Amino acid sequence: MKDTRVAKRYAAALFSVAQRDGIIEAVAEDLTLVERFLADVPYLRAVLLQPLVSDEQKNKVASDAFGDRVTATTLSFLQLLIRKGREELVTETIRDFRELLAEFHNTVEALATSAVALTPAQTDGLAASVRKLTGKTVILTTQVDPAILGGVVVRIGDTVIDGSVRGRLENLEAHLLGSRTQGGAI
Repeated sequence: MKDTRVAKRYAAALFSVAQRDGIIEAVAEDLTLVERFLADVPYLRAVLLQPLVSDEQKNKVASDAFGDRVTATTLSFLQLLIRKGREELVTETIRDFRELLAEFHNTVEALATSAVALTPAQTDGLAASVRKLTGKTVILTTQVDPAILGGVVVRIGDTVIDGSVRGRLENLEAHLLGSRTQGGAI
């Protein structure tokens, strides 16, 4: 079972070292590479996460895969996870590192889902609204999902702001059904 608190501590330690050494952006790029390799190379992920593979073998695989592609700090971080038996936390730790990086840069990532493609003016207006709400620079990604019928759903981290027609209809339905089950007249 993954321990999210442990992943946050590893991410904070890595961020602290990267900040001290002035290589935050380089480590962030390294972690993107590591994440991509783990997703695209099933053998690498299988070896690193296999409990029957020795730490020595895992370190060799990590060094072979990343040694000349990442900073010494990132490679040491991966080796630390292996030594501590926490390899399964690598993806979660990378996500937590990115959160610390966003906080450091005072940015927030937001995903806007709409029934039809947003115009540049609508995207800019939505980004401005999220910026006003959060007080942070917004990195807004948009996607289209006709199932929401109309309006927009914005996800900022764990927060969802549902301004979709579908969401409003579902809320209305829940309200009406709640009134009906409580014996109220409609």
